[in-house]
Amino acid sequence: MTKNLLETYFTELTDIVCKISEAYRYKGKFDKAMLLFDSIKPLFDTHELKNEDKARILIQFAKIRMDHKFLKDFNYNTEINMLKEAQILAEMSNTKDIQADALDLHGNCIYRIGILNGDFKEALTYYNKALSIRTKINNKLGLSKSYFHLGLYHENKKDAEENDHQTALDYYEKGLKIAEEEDFKLEQSYFFRHIAYIYAFIKEDLDKGLEYFKRSTQLREEIGFIFNLQFAYFAEAFVYFLKKDMDNARNYFTKAYSAAIKVNRSDALRVLIIRRGDAIIREIDLEAALKYYDLILNAAKKLNDKNGIREIKLKIEEINKSK
Repeated sequence: MTKNLLETYFTELTDIVCKISEAYRYKGKFDKAMLLFDSIKPLFDTHELKNEDKARILIQFAKIRMDHKFLKDFNYNTEINMLKEAQILAEMSNTKDIQADALDLHGNCIYRIGILNGDFKEALTYYNKALSIRTKINNKLGLSKSYFHLGLYHENKKDAEENDHQTALDYYEKGLKIAEEEDFKLEQSYFFRHIAYIYAFIKEDLDKGLEYFKRSTQLREEIGFIFNLQFAYFAEAFVYFLKKDMDNARNYFTKAYSAAIKVNRSDALRVLIIRRGDAIIREIDLEAALKYYDLILNAAKKLNDKNGIREIKLKIEEINKSK
């Protein structure tokens, strides 16, 4: 058996591992996905496993680890080290698309570390390097991802102003055009979600925001992107709450909770719940926050989320004490 044939087999194995782990990612089965990584990592010392395949594996599992940590853990040192190694391997094999993927995700790690205070300037360096490579090789999927991440950068940067939000919207619309032309449905769902956010919460056009949120949700349901559905339903619920449509708000908060519990991510949903509650206290008033938490408490009780019930009751007590 020749070395070339073995390399081909290892490339096929890499394809299969990436596809299976991606399917697990969609379903929120991160532990099963990481078992695949643990099983293939010892093969990195095998000469027939090409550098570009090693890089693809590192990128895939860095992405999975990042998604698993979302809103729960802001230490991305392990993922950054994986992506640095992937960048080196991609450069050694001169695989530009893989190099750009590693750079882009490295930027995402920096973005997520700094998201709490809006300080993630260094991410822009990595995003722009990835965009430059993707533009030169005309990688449509990569370009779509780059425009999305550049939009995120401007949407959430510290002290963002109207021109930053418009820049974000421009990037989102540019990337969405590519995603629609190429039928990248997952990417479309991300663009619709963040365009919705700008319309609903920046431009204060709740109807248009809700329309875009629903388009994002429908796409995620269509492609089976289950692990993030709780955030999709929660976004719709929150807009209904702001529209004072309490029946739909209650229904969608319950759907969000149900979706979170199905993929064992109710803890991540609760982080978002508390953040939105704190925003209501700052930007609206205490009475509105109490109504909001009452709806959430109703959903937590229906789904028997004991930790959620306890946390939300504590928030209600805090608000009542501060009145």
